Amino acid sequence: MPVRSCLLLCLLVCAPAVAAEDFADKFWAQQNKEALRDLERGKPAQQIKAASRLGAKFAAQTAPILIRHLGANEGPIRLAAAEVLWELAADEPGAFASAQPVLRTALDDVDAAVAMNAAGALAAMGVAEAELAAARRRVLAGGARDYVGFLAARGLVGIDPAPGLLPYLLGYFLDAVEAKARDSSVDNVELAEKALARLVATGDRALIDPLLQALPSSPPATPFLLRQLHAFTPRPPGWTEILLGHVGSPYPDIRERAWSLLGDQRDAASLERWAPKAARLLADPAQRRIGLGALSGAAGRSAHGLTELAALAGDGAAEEAERVRAIEVLAAAADTSDREGVASVQVAARRQWEQVCTPMLGARAVDAYFRACRDRASYIVADDAERARLIAGWLGANREIDAKIALLGSLESMWNRAAPAAAAVRAERRHADARVVQAAEAALDRIEPAWRERDARGSAAAPAASAPSARMPEAGTAKGADGVALYTAIAKGDVAAVKKLVHAGNVQAPVRHAQMQGTPPTPIMIALGYCGIPQAAQGLPGIVAYLLGLGADPDVTTPTGDRLLDQAKYSCTPEIMALLAARAGG
Repeated sequence: MPVRSCLLLCLLVCAPAVAAEDFADKFWAQQNKEALRDLERGKPAQQIKAASRLGAKFAAQTAPILIRHLGANEGPIRLAAAEVLWELAADEPGAFASAQPVLRTALDDVDAAVAMNAAGALAAMGVAEAELAAARRRVLAGGARDYVGFLAARGLVGIDPAPGLLPYLLGYFLDAVEAKARDSSVDNVELAEKALARLVATGDRALIDPLLQALPSSPPATPFLLRQLHAFTPRPPGWTEILLGHVGSPYPDIRERAWSLLGDQRDAASLERWAPKAARLLADPAQRRIGLGALSGAAGRSAHGLTELAALAGDGAAEEAERVRAIEVLAAAADTSDREGVASVQVAARRQWEQVCTPMLGARAVDAYFRACRDRASYIVADDAERARLIAGWLGANREIDAKIALLGSLESMWNRAAPAAAAVRAERRHADARVVQAAEAALDRIEPAWRERDARGSAAAPAASAPSARMPEAGTAKGADGVALYTAIAKGDVAAVKKLVHAGNVQAPVRHAQMQGTPPTPIMIALGYCGIPQAAQGLPGIVAYLLGLGADPDVTTPTGDRLLDQAKYSCTPEIMALLAARAGG
């Protein structure tokens, strides 16, 4: 680093912030002052360099100087001016609009490099590429190669036929890759890669054969060329075999790229060719990562590798990252939400996933293994009741505090769909750790919102679906109340009218309502359905108290399959919920 730069850096780092900012402002002001002096008095090359240093903010001073030098007799001066105009216009296109006429003239410059830099500057200013095409074609027709030919061909991508442009772009790319291999700049490689990718994006299949022929030209270039060939739709004929031909390359980058692209070859025939080979890589510590990457592409589509993935996941001698990745690939293979997956493969993958993950979820703290096993459980076990029972099993077996809290969180997120796990969640309320108790109660608040009231009633032992006292009475067991009249009375909060319609003999029976299909609700269902309705609010507590006094059971299962007490929790007032908790069922 130059001494001057080191001094500036030291002062900026060591001085207080305000002083450093003040020094920096003074420093750059001095730099600009010197550049402006060179712009005014320097020789042409100094002036052009000064314009570059000043940047687009000084366009008013630099544009006239660059325009003048673009018409100079000396080719190097014209080229330098064109290059700086392109550089500055890329930062601030409108600032150099005054240079457009002279840049258009420069498109016909005898020096092809000047012409192509002028074209680049005009394009940066928003001039349509089609307007610059003629100049670029002239440069190519004149036999330009290397960087100038590359610039001309790159500007014609999407305008002229792709096959005619490929030699210029490919040749420059191969040279740049070889130069990079010799520790040169990577900027040219990135430039060339972007241009080739744009050319391939045209989809012209006439590019395939030349690109295939170029594969062995330069090993450092092969990974990128493989990726470009892979981008064609449909892919090149015999593509799976071509990729398999590169998995044994002595160059690691080529092997890894070939395997990563094979992971996208998901038709049945291709999977049969490469998936068994990828599965065998899992036994080799040096190639496991490659095999895992490829098999992740086959997840859910091929049964090859499932056994090997399970073995790696349970291999205590393997690295943690590899074991966790094996679990993740198994989980992806078992994911039933993947519509492109094969059902038989998903079933087989789930067996392997459960074999690996059940012990981990039932014993481990919340670590990478635990998370890898749990994260896709909702997609692997699509049936809510079945998944709730699985989680309940893990919850009961696992003694780790953070694991219990995490599993309770999973059940909480399922809301009432986790009802089959309610007993296991209740058991955790007796845990010695307050954090577990808190998580269990938070889960119960979602699974059974009225669990506190239910406990107070003494009906917490069994869920509604299996408790006889929680079933809705069958139609026909007693003559129900007049449904239309009862709805009207409850809607008005008219306790007296309700007492005339409902008595001990019909309080548990569905009401009579000719316009209702299926089994009509019981009086207590109707009453609690009016929670939150302003018109009924004043008389509703009295109505509920009366019905409960007759023996109405608020913990029945409604025709929709929900428990009435839980529904009430969402809309009924604390006063009514206290009534529901205090009265025993009939």
